[in-house]
Amino acid sequence: MKIPTGAYLMSSVAQERLNKLNRESKAENEFEAYRFDPIRYITDKLGWHAWAGDGEHPGQIEILQAYELALRQLHERYEYEQGNVTAEQLRYWQPGQVIKNRIRIEAGHTIGKSKAASGIFSHFFDTCSPAIIYSFAPSYEQINDLLWKEIRTDRRNGNLPGRVLEVPELKLSGNHFAKGRATSDSHGKGTERTQGQHGKYLMFIIDEAEGVADFVYDAIESMASGGIVIVLMLANPRTRTSRFYKQRTRADVVNFRISCIYHPNVLADKEVVPNAVRRDYVESMIAAHCEIVDRHDADTHTFDVPWRAGVIYRPDAEFMFRVLGIAPSNLSEKTFISTGRVESAKLRKPEIDPSAPIRMGVDVARFGTDMGTLYIRHGQRCWRAKQFSKQDTTIYKESIKAEALALKRMYPKITSLHVRVDGGGGFGGGVIDQLRRDMELREAFADFKVFEVHNNGAPHNPKAYDNLVTEMYAESNETLKGVSLINIPSALEEDLTEREFEWVNRKGVNVRRLVDKEEFRKKHDGRSPDDGDGLCLCVAPDHLFQNKVIRAN
Repeated sequence: MKIPTGAYLMSSVAQERLNKLNRESKAENEFEAYRFDPIRYITDKLGWHAWAGDGEHPGQIEILQAYELALRQLHERYEYEQGNVTAEQLRYWQPGQVIKNRIRIEAGHTIGKSKAASGIFSHFFDTCSPAIIYSFAPSYEQINDLLWKEIRTDRRNGNLPGRVLEVPELKLSGNHFAKGRATSDSHGKGTERTQGQHGKYLMFIIDEAEGVADFVYDAIESMASGGIVIVLMLANPRTRTSRFYKQRTRADVVNFRISCIYHPNVLADKEVVPNAVRRDYVESMIAAHCEIVDRHDADTHTFDVPWRAGVIYRPDAEFMFRVLGIAPSNLSEKTFISTGRVESAKLRKPEIDPSAPIRMGVDVARFGTDMGTLYIRHGQRCWRAKQFSKQDTTIYKESIKAEALALKRMYPKITSLHVRVDGGGGFGGGVIDQLRRDMELREAFADFKVFEVHNNGAPHNPKAYDNLVTEMYAESNETLKGVSLINIPSALEEDLTEREFEWVNRKGVNVRRLVDKEEFRKKHDGRSPDDGDGLCLCVAPDHLFQNKVIRAN
């Protein structure tokens, strides 16, 4: 029997489709065991080993662990929203929890951030199907010769599915592919050329992220609104004005800073990790860009090195971004609080004093996009206890009371509780009235006071400051020399270190005054410095408020 030509062609097409399905099924089965194990995937499939930090100084392992957690949480949220799992079955994510699926890495030179990104790229491409990945860099040379060089090496050595082109591009099927794009050749069509992709599995990698145009961030924002999405941002941070730097304060961002000083090659003074930074580079940079000083100063990011005990160095701006992975400050003459001071407070390990007084700062917000905050200081420890969104005064009061009594139960020797409440706009008055009438708090604390604080009120030192809020920020800078900031939100650092002041003339005397909140909002996407105000209310010294008690018990 002669088979008709048309039937034969249809049979060939069907066979090819079947072969394709078999190949994809085999690939999915091969990588299924690695879906939530990127570290083992990199070892088994890519043939290299990620290096770990020491807890205080992160490495590639810590980045991969953050990526793994984000993947687990995104998958759990998806299954929960589809009705496939119940709330009781959730292990990694809870309803309402913000998933930190944007991983931001600032690092010194040649520490392996592109290698880590390549490992994450391949893991996502092979274990999430069908995946779409876009990577960006400022120029073609940067996208092709850095990240995609590592991708080509990894995938060819591992004999992994798909074909890596020189464009750069990787394609497995029509809806499973990856592309690299240089933003310098957008010709004014950046947003239009970048937008449009949506799918269950999306990844965006921004390499040399400080030089990438804003339209990339805007386009990613429009595409990353649903599904399982990972955004990876990497840079040697040179400034604090870039979009990359501003991303660090987002609630869905996890931040990593990797210093050359604590790379395995530098610590061991030999090549432990191939093709990475060595100690001789760090030593040459110290010789060229650092000055030996007598004591540490957090404001100038002084540091020491593990192999030369007792020697303290003060770096210049180039050393900060090339070796330490720190963006040099460009606002030091306009702000009270430096990034170095905040970061030292974040790393400081305080001693716990069971009888230390409690000081609370309450920045009250009721309407608009502003957020209310409750900050607590107990001895040397400071933390944000609550954030409020359009809550009434009773919620504020009950939260303050609950936090205070919980500390009292934990440390019965506490006798002093001062609550400083932002009285601007009148809404804080309702919180103050309810606190003053609370007999349980009066009985629990012998020294219980509630202060109504007006930011524009008279300062304690009118020869130096124009109003009370300016004085609070300046005095809080001194307090931060000796306290520990515990698990603080990323927005706090921006509020403290970028709240600028100006000089004004008051009766022939030049005094400092914080710029108006509206000016801060204009530079920070409409966000108010609610965390900064809350912390400064909390940690400013008692003497600023002694003559300002409008309402107390």
